[in-house]
Amino acid sequence: MNPLRFLELEWRKYLPSGTFRVIAALYAGSFILILFLAHQICHHMMVNGAARLAGVFAYPHNWELLAYLGSWLNMFLLGFLGALTVTIEFSNRTLRQSIIFGMTRLEVAVSKLVWALALALAVTGFYILLGIVQEALDGAKLGLPPASCVGCFFTQALGYLMLGNLAGLLIRKTPLAEMAYLAYVLILETVGRWIFYYTVAKTDLLLYLPNQVLGALTPFPFAEKISQVVQSTVQSAATKDSLSLSEAGFAALAYLCLFAALFCWRILKSDL
Repeated sequence: MNPLRFLELEWRKYLPSGTFRVIAALYAGSFILILFLAHQICHHMMVNGAARLAGVFAYPHNWELLAYLGSWLNMFLLGFLGALTVTIEFSNRTLRQSIIFGMTRLEVAVSKLVWALALALAVTGFYILLGIVQEALDGAKLGLPPASCVGCFFTQALGYLMLGNLAGLLIRKTPLAEMAYLAYVLILETVGRWIFYYTVAKTDLLLYLPNQVLGALTPFPFAEKISQVVQSTVQSAATKDSLSLSEAGFAALAYLCLFAALFCWRILKSDL
């Protein structure tokens, strides 16, 4: 098995796809726009006397904020893209063709995992590039991103991609898979968690659901300062019932292994 060969094959599949290019451009453009808006809002608040926000874009907190902003795009667009890259394989019959042309089922599964890994590395590289550009434009002293921020952002991106892959593999139809993925991360897990919490058992184990774990990798920074400025409950909302970074990290790694195992098992056993 040659991972680079698998990556080349996957790249040739998706490069001609207009949908893939649009989602990639939307991710990059949205990330830049969200960072710009956050910068403008914080600057406006500081001008109007919110001196407590002076350190929001100062190193190393700027990297934490950037990771949090990017986490929303990871959840929406990367998971969406993960489901799409699998469902279009079924639509175009390329999974079956790969096996007919000599690839084993395990090689097909590994090639998809390598592609997800490459996409996660690409968006993490963009995250680092965007942070460096932001520091340079602010005239701040340049500093390398903390390893914890980069590691958590990469793990989160890969987790959402693989969760989307599973949705696409289980459902196979693009519209249904996309709706199922978005419904799970936006509604089903949160609603189900609170129903279980209030009707069955008030247990901290509910914090270890997939979306809860992946979201906890990039917590909202400066919640206490912002809550003091806007006099809201941001602090309690941001930290209530949440995992610590180390707990979220170990749980996320466990989920990545589980997602990969389920994905490979499904490829090996299902009718392609």
